Amino acid sequence: MENNDLVKHSGGCHCGAVRFTALASSKITIYVCNCSICTKKQLKGFIVSDENFELLKGKDNLIQYTFNTGGAKHLFCKTCGVQSFYKPRSNPEGISMS
Repeated sequence: MENNDLVKHSGGCHCGAVRFTALASSKITIYVCNCSICTKKQLKGFIVSDENFELLKGKDNLIQYTFNTGGAKHLFCKTCGVQSFYKPRSNPEGISMS
């Protein structure tokens, strides 16, 4: 995919302490993870490469949770508890955004 095919997607947590942008296709593919935590949260998301993701604010406001193999890095806002993105076990060079 060429850079001119990419659009900016913005997001963040509920309280606004964590904000990010990512470059991805305007026609994203939504994935449904079947791990236990994503299933309980009914999480759906799309994956962007690390180089196309930018954390604008809130790095110090993120707390990490891992379980089982520890491969996936689930990141939550310390203030509101929302998980806006995480490092998936299946794609460690990417970010899954919800």
